[in-house]
Amino acid sequence: MSQRQRTGPQIKWDGREFFVTLPLENGKVLDAKWNPSLTYVVRVREVGEEEWSMGFETPLTSCTVVDLKPDTEYEMQVRAKNAAGEGEPAILKARTGPKGELGNILPFRGK
Repeated sequence: MSQRQRTGPQIKWDGREFFVTLPLENGKVLDAKWNPSLTYVVRVREVGEEEWSMGFETPLTSCTVVDLKPDTEYEMQVRAKNAAGEGEPAILKARTGPKGELGNILPFRGK
């Protein structure tokens, strides 16, 4: 822990390590970093399209997809990834709302 100017919590993922900075009530700051052993690769495509998006990798267990077409059906592919590579995909279909929103609905956790 260190004493620094107080700012809000910060989270950063560089594709390899996860960094968190958390200000505490006593004016100190807690810094943490770790290399998660399990991450998730998320890809999106409009239903009927052949190609998946390039996708992104995250250590987080949920996400909200933005900037999609309004009232359009999409498929999301989620694969767990560890040192052995990517696992089998979980695929979910969902329709966006009138503003292109999809919400926090991806199935990151196992059964």
